[in-house]
Amino acid sequence: MTSFEVISEATDLVAVRTTLQDAGIEYDSADANFVPTMKVELDEKGAKKIFKLIDVLEDSDDVQNVFANFGVSDEVMEKVDA
Repeated sequence: MTSFEVISEATDLVAVRTTLQDAGIEYDSADANFVPTMKVELDEKGAKKIFKLIDVLEDSDDVQNVFANFGVSDEVMEKVDA
């Protein structure tokens, strides 16, 4: 089965969903998510800090979603996981 991810402006979400429905194309979800336009590469120290922050935020009952704009190389991830 082939799948696609459609990315559009948030203001176009309803129009995109309607167009897919009119074309008879089934979709799994029509959720709006933040997609960063720029990513920041983190070193080991930065990655450890951001992962700790994300854990704390996700544990909060007041937080529904956490979005971020960072990248971590495989080499850095290996050091963080160690």
